[in-house]
Amino acid sequence: MLAILNVTLPFFALVACGYLAARARRVAGSAVGALNTFVLYFALPAMLFRFAASAPIGTIANPPVIAAYGLTGMLILALTAFGLRWGNRDNWADTAFGALATSWSNWGYMGFALLPALLGQRAIAVLIAAGITDFVLVVSAALAMAARADHDHGSMLDAIGNALGGVARNPLIWAIGAGMVASGLALKLPVALDEFLRLLGTAAGPVALFAIGVSLYRPKSVPIGGDTVIMVVTKLLIHPLLCAAIAIHLFGVGRLEAQVLILMATLPAAGTVFLFAERQGANHERIAAVILLSTVVAFFSFTAFAALVAGGL
Repeated sequence: MLAILNVTLPFFALVACGYLAARARRVAGSAVGALNTFVLYFALPAMLFRFAASAPIGTIANPPVIAAYGLTGMLILALTAFGLRWGNRDNWADTAFGALATSWSNWGYMGFALLPALLGQRAIAVLIAAGITDFVLVVSAALAMAARADHDHGSMLDAIGNALGGVARNPLIWAIGAGMVASGLALKLPVALDEFLRLLGTAAGPVALFAIGVSLYRPKSVPIGGDTVIMVVTKLLIHPLLCAAIAIHLFGVGRLEAQVLILMATLPAAGTVFLFAERQGANHERIAAVILLSTVVAFFSFTAFAALVAGGL
């Protein structure tokens, strides 16, 4: 356990630094946009392109990994949606984004920082394969569900189209695609370009984690209700346990792949869900509470799962 803590503690400490900096007003909340721009459009694409260019295509296009993580995400999305819609009597928009918060992990910022440190660089290929599945399946399904608020079948199709269009425009997808092309053509990067991409990619993890901390700070207290607690338990406990069962027993993925998928599912809710909910007039305060609480609790739950995975769960 101490060895796991020696890895996880520094990463979560970076999140805490961002939170404390925002709370002490050393970093303005408006700075989150600039930090996110650097990570999303520069640092992460550089890291992903460099990795994909040097990795065999087969390690990224991994059907069992894609199927296992995709099925897990869709089941968690459906399970939470059922509970929120018929148990909590939420409208469709609140249902959709509440369900998305429990099924979409913050692998983009936290996963690429934490998992390679725990499991080695080979974990990145599994992260990429599973992450693309999240974009294409889970996010698209949630946006289609939110569109039911309009009671218009066409709006659901528009939502799916918009989601897939967003995937196609995502700089991470372009970086991965370009890297896979370079790998397929066996292109060798010039030394200066490779070093530039390495330096830029190295900054992705620390800046992303600091940005998460800044975004978690709210000047006003965030209300945490019973439904919020249930959603956090679903995200941090049920999601990884279901992922383990499906990945290992249904699809029989390898040891490393299973470890990566389980730990991806153990990560807290993705911060982008808040932006979706706020933009569409849904209950974004509850989403903010889920993100905040799941990130705080994830320090303990993620560390515990990492220890179990390392022990051969």
